[in-house]
Amino acid sequence: MTIRSRGVLYMVAGLAGLIGQVAAYGADTNAAYDVTAIQLLSAGKAKVVQTNAATAVFLSDGTFIVTIQTDEVTGSYTAKGSSVKLNLDANGTTALESNAVDFGQSLVPTNVTVIATSAKFSSIKLTKAGAPVSTKDSVKGKASETLTVKGKTKTVKKSFTVSTLWTDWTLTSGTNF
Repeated sequence: MTIRSRGVLYMVAGLAGLIGQVAAYGADTNAAYDVTAIQLLSAGKAKVVQTNAATAVFLSDGTFIVTIQTDEVTGSYTAKGSSVKLNLDANGTTALESNAVDFGQSLVPTNVTVIATSAKFSSIKLTKAGAPVSTKDSVKGKASETLTVKGKTKTVKKSFTVSTLWTDWTLTSGTNF
């Protein structure tokens, strides 16, 4: 690769990055909310509840960001009548799964492997005035541990579900749907 072709490559890469930033820069905040996330982890008979503060921001370009702990759940949304349909993008799905895995991993020994297998977000229910009431998400996964008993190795697996109720939506800026 010559010096000139490297320069063109760097310029194209920089321009592509700038174009991506311009789209994000052009979006205004339609509404921002403080939200309470009540999470229930179920694995067999075991049930554990934790509550976290979260924020939700809906932008004018039809995208949203929900931040819970260090995870940013992202995607697109469509407001129709008495609900807002949420569509997770790849990063949003990964963030939702990561949050559930972190919750599960915090409850078991470090030698137990916790993985998410699926995630989905329900539509947000709205009041007649357009204020969010609640929504739910669900992440399913598996935890596994390899044990050696009397010289024999065995892997034990257990399914789990983390269900989150997103409630107590408090508008902090912008307007309701």
